[in-house]
Amino acid sequence: MKYKNRETKHEVIEYLQSYFLGIGFQDLKELVIDKNNCVFCGTCASLCPRIGINEKEIRLLEYDPECSTCFRYCPRTYFPKDMFEKELFHDCMNKSNTLGFYKKGVVAKSNDDEILTVAQNGGVVSSLLIHALDTGLIDGVLLTDRDEKWYPKPKIARTSNEILSCSGSKYTIAPTLSIYKDAIEDLKLEKLAFVGMPCQIQAVRKLQLFSPLSEEYGKFTLIIGLYCFSNYSYDLMKLFVQGELGVSLNKVKKIDISRGKFYVYLNDGLIVAPIKEIKKYNWPSCQYCKDYCAEFADISVGSVGASRNDWNSVLLRTDIGAKLFNDAIKAKKIISSNKIDLFKIEKETLRKKIRVTQIDKQILSAIKLLKISDFEIKTYMTLMSLGNASVSILSKIMKTEEPEVRNALQKLNQREWVIAANGLYSTVNPTLVINNEIYNLRQSFFKNIKKLKTEVLTNLEALFIQNNFNHVRHDEILDLI
Repeated sequence: MKYKNRETKHEVIEYLQSYFLGIGFQDLKELVIDKNNCVFCGTCASLCPRIGINEKEIRLLEYDPECSTCFRYCPRTYFPKDMFEKELFHDCMNKSNTLGFYKKGVVAKSNDDEILTVAQNGGVVSSLLIHALDTGLIDGVLLTDRDEKWYPKPKIARTSNEILSCSGSKYTIAPTLSIYKDAIEDLKLEKLAFVGMPCQIQAVRKLQLFSPLSEEYGKFTLIIGLYCFSNYSYDLMKLFVQGELGVSLNKVKKIDISRGKFYVYLNDGLIVAPIKEIKKYNWPSCQYCKDYCAEFADISVGSVGASRNDWNSVLLRTDIGAKLFNDAIKAKKIISSNKIDLFKIEKETLRKKIRVTQIDKQILSAIKLLKISDFEIKTYMTLMSLGNASVSILSKIMKTEEPEVRNALQKLNQREWVIAANGLYSTVNPTLVINNEIYNLRQSFFKNIKKLKTEVLTNLEALFIQNNFNHVRHDEILDLI
């Protein structure tokens, strides 16, 4: 069995241009939406007028021509990481199995008091966007704003004031890319920036590679990703903050999550709740996301890794991101320091990557029919949760010595349950794995049947006759001839 995992840029563009794959919205619904894997980015609704979107649902409004556009550009379908890594991070010095590629990690803070007043932490994102706008790198940015009830609203910001109006984390899932079409068809914006969650960025990178809406407008020239452990539905605000906490949403000034606590800042006070109380409002697909620090962004920004809440930790990943950041430093728009705690970011990243979905006991019992050890099953499931990992990372997560992990991986590799490339292991699709095991079982079964007939039965018959000849009737002997 051979697996191809190194597509070229040209091949990926050809795929994105393919309108005749014979798949459509129903496939997207069955494989992504119904599997609780939709990240609610709004890309499909922006690219197809037949797809609608409301507070919680993506749905088909008209007939489905099966052009496959919604499926191809969904961030939860085909995304060749190797190709994008090669194109985006070809000269990166640092490659971390947990943090991804990055040139440098720093902590930073805006130099503008007006920005700091409305910022979630250090105001770095707002400062960089305004600088990018002032220098002509972008002429618009796709952001998430909110109304007085904290309902998230995708917004195209074209001025510094519009950028500042969107400052601060919303902690509510938002279809930020649903307005991509408006930026192209209504506003004719040529150079776009995007700020959003790690999961959304994969759709943006596809659109950056080839946009089905325009060759002239809507080119993404800057992508800023925000650290994210989990996001929430609007029920967090409507049912928890307003319902359980009894807080009027128009009195909420700021929302924050830090050190296992959920903070609600009011105009005249502060309410703190344990984060476990809001887990029931988690967006479903977040439990399957492994990207904490936006590994495919130009610049990744968060608060973890900074020593103070009024600073940001920043990972500069691409040439574009590093150049913009350094230009902003020279222009004295931001200040920075090398005192970043990468270990804290790595710790949060690993915590997100190792959220292994519990395997049903009946399934576990069935897998054991394949004569595979519990440890090998655990290794496969852990690796599936991580996406890919080295022996050392698996050893650390599974709290097992490297030789034992390596031995399990070698056995799984021989059985074609995992594949290895460049020192990293990844799991093979379970459909291929089980079908391959069924094929091997069938082959082994027929081989054993043949052996039973040609060897075992023949020898047993001869032995039986030799030792029980007086008891064998004539017609039985004839049957055996």
